[in-house]
Amino acid sequence: MHKLVEQVKEAGVVGAGGAGFPAYVKFDVNVEILLANGAECEPLLYKDKELMLHFPEHVKKGMELVSDSVGASRKILGIKAKNHEAIGQFRRVFGNSGFEIFEMGDYYPAGDEYVLVYEATQRLIPYGGYPVDVGCVVSNVETLLNVANAAESKPLTEKFVTIAGAVNKPITLKVPIGTSAGELLRLADGPSFDGEVALLEGGAMMGTLVTDLSSPVTKTTGGYIVPPREHILIRRRNQSLPEIKKIGQSACDQCTYCTEFCPRYLLGYEIEPHKVMRTLGFAGEKADFWSKFAINCCECNLCSLFACPEDLDPKQACVRSKVNIRVKNLPYTPPDRPLAAHPLQADRKVSIKRLTRKLGLMPYNRPAEYTENGFQPKQVVLPLKQHFGYPAVPLVKTGDTVTAGQKIGAIPKGKIGATLHASIDGRVTHVGEEIRIESA
Repeated sequence: MHKLVEQVKEAGVVGAGGAGFPAYVKFDVNVEILLANGAECEPLLYKDKELMLHFPEHVKKGMELVSDSVGASRKILGIKAKNHEAIGQFRRVFGNSGFEIFEMGDYYPAGDEYVLVYEATQRLIPYGGYPVDVGCVVSNVETLLNVANAAESKPLTEKFVTIAGAVNKPITLKVPIGTSAGELLRLADGPSFDGEVALLEGGAMMGTLVTDLSSPVTKTTGGYIVPPREHILIRRRNQSLPEIKKIGQSACDQCTYCTEFCPRYLLGYEIEPHKVMRTLGFAGEKADFWSKFAINCCECNLCSLFACPEDLDPKQACVRSKVNIRVKNLPYTPPDRPLAAHPLQADRKVSIKRLTRKLGLMPYNRPAEYTENGFQPKQVVLPLKQHFGYPAVPLVKTGDTVTAGQKIGAIPKGKIGATLHASIDGRVTHVGEEIRIESA
């Protein structure tokens, strides 16, 4: 095992821009191209932009380390062209050292790895495949910053997050992992409205609804959007599955807009959400057949929150169909045709400005600048599972005294997982599915 892979494994680094895949597994390969993913595209979130603006040297160092480890001959940073200041910073730190900057348009979902790989290299990842299948490794810029820290024996204990939306002071900051959402809300000077607060963890498009403000920041939290409680984004996520099915069953007119705007469909993959909508009840015995058109869904939510003129939920239908495919172990054979992007792929990209307007978020479209405030919470809650794979195995017990950076959770033997480290100094007050630490 390469030295860097071992360091990354010991530091507990996981993908910071998605499902939290343990980075040591992703980096234990040999490829031609390293793609640093700075194509942040969730409306109102700025943590990657701010991180790149303030810590370009760390991102560069992480890129160097990973490219050396995987044997990549090309190092490419994917970043949106609108981020002029950050691009300037990278041009300065990259100099003439062989790094490339790929400037992307301001569209959604530019950060999807299938999209990024195609845009930056013109290579299409095969059906059900990964970037490594076309000679690439894709890593979020924050992950690469954490790799640079891991090489200096600094474990992953802090997270960059944005909190924005209907708050008095949109802000991006670095906090100990395990900090509560409620404390972040206070750091943003609270909501700009009265009444109950609900947050979208991860963004307006792919984020999950959080109503418990004690919920902790994890290794994969990118930020929180705070809409007013009556906002359409909150109402949509409060709909039950039976409601979604009943409304879709009665109202879908098979207009195909959800398919025509699907980023994976536009890359040539067999994903057609309008056909998946037929599984909601009017397909009868053919429901399993229509399910196959969901298997390549990346769950970006563009079909549901932008394309559908009836405000239906094709994305949820795709998720249900993918579950159906797994439960029934249905076979899937890719179509017998060459994989090629749609002729209109370049012309159907959805701009962030247009998307933000459609989502009703334009009134909250304000910068969230990075602030270094050294915030330390009184308590952190550290789930044993903050990543793809198996939960960490606790190495501490209630009553133990720990220091920030101390390893408190190990990878289960023979399994894929991630180590866990204390993010503050303090005393362990609970060990279960999570470890709680009260500050000293």
